[in-house]
Amino acid sequence: MTDELSYLNFLLAVALVLGPMMTRKFFLCNSRIYGFAHLIAFLVIAVGFTFSVHELYLIWAFFCLFGFLIFLRNNFSDLFNLKKLAECIPFVFSIIASIWLFSGANDLFLLGYNREWSYYAALHGNYLGWMLVGLFTIISRAFWGRINTLYLTCAFVFLLLFLLIAFGIDGVPYIKQIGTMGVVCMAPLLIGYYTFSLWQSRRAPFYFSAISFISILFTLYLAASNELRFLPPFVFLDVPSMVSLHGLINGLVAIPSLYLASYFDGRINEHT
Repeated sequence: MTDELSYLNFLLAVALVLGPMMTRKFFLCNSRIYGFAHLIAFLVIAVGFTFSVHELYLIWAFFCLFGFLIFLRNNFSDLFNLKKLAECIPFVFSIIASIWLFSGANDLFLLGYNREWSYYAALHGNYLGWMLVGLFTIISRAFWGRINTLYLTCAFVFLLLFLLIAFGIDGVPYIKQIGTMGVVCMAPLLIGYYTFSLWQSRRAPFYFSAISFISILFTLYLAASNELRFLPPFVFLDVPSMVSLHGLINGLVAIPSLYLASYFDGRINEHT
């Protein structure tokens, strides 16, 4: 296995732990059956990875669909309002990411992507689509009125931006640049405003959110520089910097810190 694939598998493993943890806590009322299903699905993936039985990765798609069905069942009566519709988006991203994971592991070359590019798509779907967009809908619970609506609406905008990036990767570069710059501008503004709202408390949520804000600024700077060719490509730890630095900081610092800020934010817990 190449160094790049090792990094990608590591980051994916972290996502397969954090994504369901966030979902169970904030969207599924700490569902026990979902937690049990998560454990089983993760263990099956681990067996598939260890023994190169990559067909077993299909269980993750069923697990993600199962979580979405639980959410729909629990919220069916309120499904057609802005809040619940926005909260559907992270589930959709989780399912899409699971398809890319299965495709990459089994070398299906979906849309012509090889294993590495399929894993990149899975990482973006998990970290930015499932977790980051999910966290924005969660953070919206800390606010009322227009700010609440802003965060919920931005979930739909992020979906549009991701579509621009996805369609732009293969053949329409300027569309990808529009999507990338949209994410680069929106993400730090939303995290920054949330951090500012916690300023006076000076408690754990503020510090976690501040760490997330600083980290996301740095990783988005890397993304923008890579997209607009501000910096020449370079290698860190024998892996391209967009994997080793961008991926590790997002996966291990920026998004987990934002999750912890939300976890300890009393305003959000009141509405969970």
